Amino acid sequence: MPGVSEDYLEKALSEYNDKVNDLESAGDSEELLEAYVNRGCVLKMLEHYTSSLEDLESAAEMADRIGTDDGTYVKMYSALGELYQHFGMDASEPLGKAASRLNRISSSSHHFDARRVVSMCISSSEVLLEDGFYKEALPFLEKALDSTDSKIDPWMRNRRMEAYDLMGELYDSIEDPAKAIECYDEAIELGTDLMKSGNLEDTEQLAATYMAKAECELDLGMMDHFVADSDSAIFLIEEMHKNGMIDSMQEATDICHNVAAEFMKVGKVNEAEKYLMKAMSLTLEGAKDYIEGQGKRLKE
Repeated sequence: MPGVSEDYLEKALSEYNDKVNDLESAGDSEELLEAYVNRGCVLKMLEHYTSSLEDLESAAEMADRIGTDDGTYVKMYSALGELYQHFGMDASEPLGKAASRLNRISSSSHHFDARRVVSMCISSSEVLLEDGFYKEALPFLEKALDSTDSKIDPWMRNRRMEAYDLMGELYDSIEDPAKAIECYDEAIELGTDLMKSGNLEDTEQLAATYMAKAECELDLGMMDHFVADSDSAIFLIEEMHKNGMIDSMQEATDICHNVAAEFMKVGKVNEAEKYLMKAMSLTLEGAKDYIEGQGKRLKE
């Protein structure tokens, strides 16, 4: 929950502490299970990870005994997945349990509204992709795409772009570059439309998507497409630099060097030299901006 203050979380924690203390003596109940889940999630947000793990595992054990609704079940196990990753444990186990009921939750489920469903799916897929559980991430990304389908508000469209980007990463990781390119194309189309309307949240993500797509195209021998998408990434990085969104153009120079190296491999020396000159100009421009920035600071 971005934007939630620590004071609010501490107050919520105090209330959940009282509730757990009141209910524990009576044994298993839906109310106690719910209190464990709520307190565990608040503790996680406050970075009290060990206590959070204890609460959520207690809730999971109780759910095995008395059952629970789909929303609470998915919330509990998706939160456990993040905690397992934090402690270096196998996150695929709890997230696999969350995935087993994923298609049974909606914006009307307990603990979820439309945005929380999408956010949970994206964060869970990121955990799984980071840990190398590529196929296990697929149900979460499919749910995120299904939940954002036909949505027109900018937040949902930005998340849909993010989901397609992660789907591209997934297919690239399992060595299906053609499918990855399809997903990256969807992400780029969304990102470009959002940028035109001034609603793109992260221009760097769009540049990174172009770069990832270019690498897949290179794997498939699609040199012209590789160059075109590399150029698009360079252009975006230059624009971000001009607008003061980033301080360095090092990433753009790196892309220029990569393109030059690929041209050299196929004997296109003149084309390679153009990109090496471009890299040099970007480096000089970056150095000039740095010197000018230092001069302004000294005058201040």
